[in-house]
Amino acid sequence: MTAPSLPDHAVQLRGIFVRLEREFVLRSLDLDVRIGEGVAILGANGAGKTTLLRMLSSAISPTRGEGRILGFDVRDRRSVREHVHLLSHEMGLYPDLTPAENLRFALDMHGKKGNVEAALARVDLSRAANRRTRFLSAGMRKRAALARMALLRPPLLLVDEPFANLDAAGRQLTLELLREAREAGSSLILAAHEPDLAARVTDRTLFMRSGQLGDA
Repeated sequence: MTAPSLPDHAVQLRGIFVRLEREFVLRSLDLDVRIGEGVAILGANGAGKTTLLRMLSSAISPTRGEGRILGFDVRDRRSVREHVHLLSHEMGLYPDLTPAENLRFALDMHGKKGNVEAALARVDLSRAANRRTRFLSAGMRKRAALARMALLRPPLLLVDEPFANLDAAGRQLTLELLREAREAGSSLILAAHEPDLAARVTDRTLFMRSGQLGDA
């Protein structure tokens, strides 16, 4: 399925509210991200960063407001899912599949082709390529999720706290893969607590407070 027109914005949101249970987590939120742009979103825990990324990935729908993602209506969940990839804390890997099987499955789901072996080698997972993901360490699972991200190269990439609980080598690898994704044309929205690291792969920074966005 293709977008109705070639957009110049990856994201345009106006007056977005998201209510979870009885509380509004996002309130009258506006956001513009141009095609190819990288935007970092900083903020305290509970400010609404993860909820925003989940909404942009179509995991949840806005309660009120209007928006378009890559030209699609924000509520067109099927189309959004085909063009957006979320790298989150949960990582979205199937525990009973191996890293190689997880990557091949992701490629099949998106109708894409790619070199799974090279992607796993890039993140130093060749030796664990055929072990069930449930038996891998948290760090190794994160590397597998990064390899999947690198293979898919989505038009819009959403990343939630990518540097958390990583050593120096892991942070450097993450930075390199995010840079490569941007060089390949992905727009990027990155939620993080590390402003210095986030600034290395984004063009500008916004700050989230109580479900609203403003300049940092």
